Order: sequence, then C-alpha cells, then structure tokens
Amino acid sequence: MTGGNDPAPLAGKFIVLAVTGGISSYKSIDLARQLALEGAEVQTILTQNALQFVRPLPFQILTGRTPIERMFPIEGGKHPGEMPHISLTHQADQTVIAPATADSIAKFARGDGDDFLSTLLLSAKAPVIIAPAMNPRMWSSPAVQDNIRLLRSRGHLVIEPGVGRMARPEEGEGRGRMPEPAEILTEIHRLLLPRPDLAGYRLVISAGPTRERWDAVRYLSNRSSGKMGYAIAITALARGAKVTLVSGPSSLPDPAGVNTIRVESAEEMRIAMLDAWKNADAAIMAAAVADYRPSKTIDEKKKKNSGPITIELEPTVDILVEMGNSKGSRILTGFAAETDNLIENALEKLRRKGLDFIVANIVAGNEDAMGANASRAIIIDESGTAEELPLLEKSQLAGKILDRIAKMWQKDT
Repeated sequence: MTGGNDPAPLAGKFIVLAVTGGISSYKSIDLARQLALEGAEVQTILTQNALQFVRPLPFQILTGRTPIERMFPIEGGKHPGEMPHISLTHQADQTVIAPATADSIAKFARGDGDDFLSTLLLSAKAPVIIAPAMNPRMWSSPAVQDNIRLLRSRGHLVIEPGVGRMARPEEGEGRGRMPEPAEILTEIHRLLLPRPDLAGYRLVISAGPTRERWDAVRYLSNRSSGKMGYAIAITALARGAKVTLVSGPSSLPDPAGVNTIRVESAEEMRIAMLDAWKNADAAIMAAAVADYRPSKTIDEKKKKNSGPITIELEPTVDILVEMGNSKGSRILTGFAAETDNLIENALEKLRRKGLDFIVANIVAGNEDAMGANASRAIIIDESGTAEELPLLEKSQLAGKILDRIAKMWQKDT
C-alpha cells in the first residue's frame, strides 16, 4: 500500500459492488462514495429487492456509471449481444456484495443462476468479499452458517457482521448488522494493494469520550463520538499494523480485526492505555479524556431540590504525560481540541507532554470537529513546524497522520 500520500490508492482498480435487498442497503451508498473517492471505477449492481430500499440515482451520481438492475441489457445498448454478467468478471479486480442477504448467500453457495447477480457470481474471480446483513436469528441458523462455511472453503471472504441494534427495537442487539463501509474498504485494500507500509508495527489508539460518574445516574462527559480514533484504527489496520483500540463510550461498532478494549472513565482508560503501551511501537491519543472528575461520588440518585448545588471537581491523571515518561525511542502523538489560539495552545501541549507531533483542530463554530465526519486540522511537529490541512474526511485525515508515523519509522530503519 502506498499509504495516505496517494490521494487515490485505488486508482486503476475496477470494483463491482452488488447491493441486495435489506434495510442496511443505504450503507452501500457511502461505500460507493468512498471507493470513488479513492479513485476506483465502480460498477453497481442493484437486485430487484435492493430497489425496494435504495434508488439507482445516488449510485450513478457517485460512480459516474449507471447501475445494472436487470438480467438483460436494454435493447439498443452500447454493445449489442454483449453478456455483461460475463464481461464484468473479466474487468473486475474485486467483487463485493454489501449487504449480502441470507437469500443471496444461499444462492451463491448453491450455484443458482436466475438473475444478474447470481449469474455474475458463477463466473466471478475469487475471492468475492461478502458483507452479510440479516436478523441475528437468521445469521445464527444452521442453514446460513453451513452456506458461510461452504463459501469460505471456496476461498471467498465473508466479513463477520457487526453486533448492535437491529431495525426493529424489540429484536434488541445481536450479530447481524452489515459491516461498516470502512471495514469493507479495509478488506478491499488488503486484497488489492501491495504490502502495507505499517506491516509488523504495533499501534495503540484511544478514541471517544470518557464518563466520570457523579451519582447513580449522572456523569460528566463530552461530545466526542470516537469517529477520529476509529478511523485511525481502521486505516492503520488496512496498512498492516497490529492495532489495539481503547475506546470510551461510543455508539460505533468494534472494527473487525482490531483488538478493541471498551472503557468508561478516565482512570479505566489510563489503565488500559498504559497496559497496551508496554508492547506498542507507537501510540495516538485521539480520545477526549476528561480533565476533571467529581471528587466525591454517591451511590444513590441525587434528588432535585429548589436550590443550587455545588459539585467539587478534582483533576484526572494526564495519561499522555505518563506515557511520555516511558516513551524512549517510541512514537507518541495526540490531539489538541481548542476553541481559540489553536497553534499556540497545541504547541504548548506538545512540548509539555513530550509528543513527537500533535494534531490540532477547532471544536467551536462552523468548523467544529467534534462528532463531525470531516474536519480541518493542523499537524505540528516538535520543531514548531505546522502543516495546515484542508477539510478532509476523517479517514483521509487518519491517512495523513499515519503517513507521518510511517516516515518516522522508515527514517529509523
């Protein structure tokens, strides 16, 4: 893999993206967008059931190609007599089914060929990437699991579905959610791109907020979503690193292939980070860790009364400072989320905590990075040199951060 320096790592790659019918079909629009953003040429296939959930136009706008919806091309097409379910497999560098329903998985396993997708799969080059999405009871059924084992035995890659809330609230949580587009993109990278530049390195990353308990139901926290840290973890995995992600409370699913440790408080994050840091080559502190916590906690719920209340706060231990004390020759970096004096405050933090570089962004106004899918950032190194980046998707910003770490490792070897 060329890494984040290449704005289009999938340039020259032809991806067939097959979308089958399920409530998670909308996620495939974002997957098509990300593939196109990375330079891939994308041909979408929409089954008749998929058309009940998504329309062709978003895919056409994002990929520049008309989605295929039917078995036989419209009369008077560009190449009369062409059989696109065969020709596409000759062009495709990778075929992806996302989401893959229980029915589409069963047809693929049996070798059925009664529609465009099933006939294309009969001639597809292995491995096909399959991203299942279905009710948890369906996923765990013996029939589906038998089909999954059969497809894996033939060399196809089946990504484990995620765990989380399903479409109907009464179904609760269970394994069956479609893998996130970033996870699917990671597998595409792994299969199509050259040897990753971070292969063999051990990276620990923190993400999300912390929660500092006050009483039985209330806590102090912040607006961090965890998106930045998760994007770094997923991108680092795609580039070959062995990744440990220490995550505060976040609604994001655990990234496939990443050792994810869930914590709640700043102290729990401190313990998990220091433990993971013992065997890491580098660490990126992307979490928004609480600077203060209630000095006293109560076990019962504090009842509301007519007057004001005062909560005494005490500082939490600075995790980055502790990690910096045992840094040695390893790489340590963090984030500075500021409302003003961005460069000055970030540089002071970098020097006080002994970081190799720091990523600074604004968390106020129109450019508020917290919880957003994209942000502007400034990367500042220990010499004070600042690289101002344009508005980037967090996955792209993750690539820029990892480029720095990759260069530092290459310089040392």
